Amino acid sequence: MKKTKYNSQNELIKTKFFGMLENAKGRDPKTVDCYVKAIHEFEVYSNFLDFKKFNTKLAVGFKEYLSDKKNMRTGQNISKSYLRHCTSQLREFFEWLSRQKGYDRYIQYDDVQYFTLSRNNRNKARATNYQESYTIEEIISTIRKMPSGTPIEMRNKAIISLALLTTPRISALQTARIGSIKYYRDFDAWAFVQNPNLVDTKFAKHITAFFIGNVQDLYKNVLDFVEFLKLQGFTDTCPLFPRIISSFTKEGLPCLVLEKDFVKSQSTIRAIFKQAFHNNDLPYHKPHSFRHAITRRMMRSDRSPLLISNLAQNLGHEKDQGVIISCYGTSPEHDRAGILKAFELE
Repeated sequence: MKKTKYNSQNELIKTKFFGMLENAKGRDPKTVDCYVKAIHEFEVYSNFLDFKKFNTKLAVGFKEYLSDKKNMRTGQNISKSYLRHCTSQLREFFEWLSRQKGYDRYIQYDDVQYFTLSRNNRNKARATNYQESYTIEEIISTIRKMPSGTPIEMRNKAIISLALLTTPRISALQTARIGSIKYYRDFDAWAFVQNPNLVDTKFAKHITAFFIGNVQDLYKNVLDFVEFLKLQGFTDTCPLFPRIISSFTKEGLPCLVLEKDFVKSQSTIRAIFKQAFHNNDLPYHKPHSFRHAITRRMMRSDRSPLLISNLAQNLGHEKDQGVIISCYGTSPEHDRAGILKAFELE
């Protein structure tokens, strides 16, 4: 059996760095994992050379090595975005290392800056393509074509309905609880309340996502499923979208039932979206694209500034509303061409 290569001295200082990221910088464990992978990538390139032997040639060579590396899934060169993140994390690590006792004599801060990408590569890394999405009409028609004769079909229909009504992240859908769906009597409004102590939200933000629009059958898909679960003995702390397990009927026939446990993989939820839109003869777009659909529709409204401001709070971007427009509100080229052509210069 081939042994995994490593450098014992490197492992000691890496452990200290990862602990610093998590406990002093407050980085999320998932973020720390990205640093783990980036540093390991560098060690593979340098044949697990002691970090004390770092120099500018290694930094430059690593950038070239990474630029030529192929994506194992596509066979194409890895993305500039990955290159940017990887070199940025390595630069942060070696900058920190240059201040540590026992390493400060060997690693110069200025040498670490050789991890910096060229301006062209940085711009390429930040470049984004127009994000394709469904229209609101396509999403609603897909939901309405979904069957709801069994508990599993009810669950799947409720998932996509809530995704349109509140445009949450898929991690929030996966970890939502029955008690997360709340009615505000004072406002006569329903909301998906994402308490970070219970629901997985980005940066552990507390988000109260009020239902968008007033399409009653979409509300009904969600609320009827909530009531159904409660009749089955589910409580407010149970998962809103429980997983499916194989079981048997009283007659001994195999069947599928809902269990009081969370769906284990986000891939399961994505598969529900994919199948639903396939059944409506539509291509698959990520569930996150619902945010693009909602934002683009709101931007066409005369009340767009007010709508976007409130949508920002629904998405957890209340302090940076520009993100909504720049990330989700970009127009396709044919729309942009028409809008600009129609502008009256005189």
